[in-house]
Amino acid sequence: MDWKKKLREEGYIELDGLRIELSLDNTFLDIDYIPRVLVYAEETGRWHVLRNPIPKGKTLEEGWDNAVEVLDAIARGEVKPDLGEPDVETRLVNALRKLNGCP
Repeated sequence: MDWKKKLREEGYIELDGLRIELSLDNTFLDIDYIPRVLVYAEETGRWHVLRNPIPKGKTLEEGWDNAVEVLDAIARGEVKPDLGEPDVETRLVNALRKLNGCP
């Protein structure tokens, strides 16, 4: 199964000691929820929030599609991930590139 489709359908994927999850944020207690990507790294034992901007979208589904598109842009090397932890960022890029069939 395509990793993007699996992520959208199941809400998470696990690979190379990382768990990537789609989540929602309501930090400002607005009515609207903001799509977020969370990355759990076994090596740090912590969750990391992807800080790259994710376009909101008109619906929740569209917002999550946009989150997956940001991850795909990272996989293609068009966007550098911002997780606040360079080693985890590098591991995320390598894992996503591997899913896309890149060396």
